Amino acid sequence: MSHTAATRYLTALAEHGVDSIFANAGTDFAPIVEAYAANTKEGGPELPKPVLCAHENLAGGMAHGAALVSGKPQAVMLHVNVGTANVACAVANAARDRIPLLITAGRSPILESGVTGARDLPIHWSQEMFDQASLVREFVKWDYELRDSRQVDAVVDRALSLATAHPRGPVYLALPREVLAEADESPAGERLRTPVPSAVYPDPDAIDQLADRIVAADFPVIVATASGIEPESVALLTSCAEQFAVGVADPWHRYLNIAANHPNRLGPDTLGVLKKADLIVFLESDVPWMDAHGSPRPDCFIAQVGVDPLYSDYPIRSHRADLNIAATPTAFLKQLTIALGKRAGSINPARAEKIRTAASVHHDSIAALRKQEAASDSDAPITKNTISAMLGELLGEDDIVFNEYVATPCLLNRTKAGTYYFLPASGGLGWGLPAALGAKYAAPDRTVIATLGDGAYMFANPAACHHAAAKHDLPILTILANNCNWWAVDMATQLVYPDGRANTEDRFSNLSPSPEFAAYCTASGGHGVTVHKRSELRAALAEALRVVREERRQALVDVRCV
Repeated sequence: MSHTAATRYLTALAEHGVDSIFANAGTDFAPIVEAYAANTKEGGPELPKPVLCAHENLAGGMAHGAALVSGKPQAVMLHVNVGTANVACAVANAARDRIPLLITAGRSPILESGVTGARDLPIHWSQEMFDQASLVREFVKWDYELRDSRQVDAVVDRALSLATAHPRGPVYLALPREVLAEADESPAGERLRTPVPSAVYPDPDAIDQLADRIVAADFPVIVATASGIEPESVALLTSCAEQFAVGVADPWHRYLNIAANHPNRLGPDTLGVLKKADLIVFLESDVPWMDAHGSPRPDCFIAQVGVDPLYSDYPIRSHRADLNIAATPTAFLKQLTIALGKRAGSINPARAEKIRTAASVHHDSIAALRKQEAASDSDAPITKNTISAMLGELLGEDDIVFNEYVATPCLLNRTKAGTYYFLPASGGLGWGLPAALGAKYAAPDRTVIATLGDGAYMFANPAACHHAAAKHDLPILTILANNCNWWAVDMATQLVYPDGRANTEDRFSNLSPSPEFAAYCTASGGHGVTVHKRSELRAALAEALRVVREERRQALVDVRCV
């Protein structure tokens, strides 16, 4: 090969297990483009596959979804400061979701002349910043600028080891063009590879203290928001709940933490849990409760457990705790199960029935909701519950749902780990459709569905998303709950001013007139349909799933709802 820093950089990524780069290219990519061309011509090693994305938010979101499904860090490459600015929302989402991403961007050439890769276009002056990484610094664990070809291996190793070390998250690396164009002068010999701990194990004394408390409790509950980011934790949480008579609640859950139909699942009702529980373990719960809606009982023992139970990257967070335990979910649940197993004989046998009776209230309410939807007149308005109930009946147990606000999770019949994902805690809209595409890229044999509101769909740059689905053969199903409204705006206003006058003020939330969104999908060779009547919905969803599964074409169902 014609070795340059660019070829060494790409080879180093491959050696660290990175098999794709989600890319939105620009003038700074010239050495990267040349490196791929030279590698092909000269029969070099297999390099990460470039996945072209027509918008930076798409690139960041696809990397996020691919990381979730594959469990591996992903790489993104963008165009200098403008590309970094466009990906900032996706980086914020990855940071709050603790997703290991290597975000790279070119940097305007440092030198004005005299070397390969020096400035040769007007933008090489106007796009230079004093501190390009500052655009995303608050969201990343580490940022750096490559300065010499001899440090490529060390920089790549440092970036990926930090991204994958707990608490995981994105890192940022700037790549000046003339540095990438330098001849590769990296040292020969064995390449650096930093070992990264795979888990954070809890303090044994803290586990013993918590186990004693759980055994003695009358109504102990584990509130799990994001423990399902480790799929293996789901079976452990399930076993713990069953063996030791513990309730599980999952308000605002961003992953499937326990099967939706589990008899110990108390559901998403935080307020009910706060009233009943005399012990609560908040497991990877960044916002355990909100005083505006309810607080734990004064006599309730509170344990907060997570990789960083203090959430040190949140500027203010003052929820009380009697015990804080730093641990990854799987490591925590393994050790807790062992400790509780030694004490199981001291658990009141009546507690199991008490937990399941309380959980049955939730399950009965979901059953009633399904019955209500099934019994509704065919000309009744379509609601988000209608969409969720019908979709839940059609999904297979291995199908993956990315939900950006609109689906009702309890109606989707999700029971297996890794089959449900919700918008990251940062709330950066435009995440669901790109993430679903990334998941399909990482798991091409799985059926992937994105459920979105019309507002979130527009945030996602839909033309770019459907283009990517066609270009990269990623047949997913997009379902829009289209009410021509930004619900979050109205909801937030009514929470702050429940007796206010804003009920008739819609100038900040009314999205009408709605475009014909199905045309975005059909324009890229997909199947698109608009549903106005409840009587048409089930057939439309079934046909869209058939197109995705059998014809392997993308599909979109635009559901006009209230």
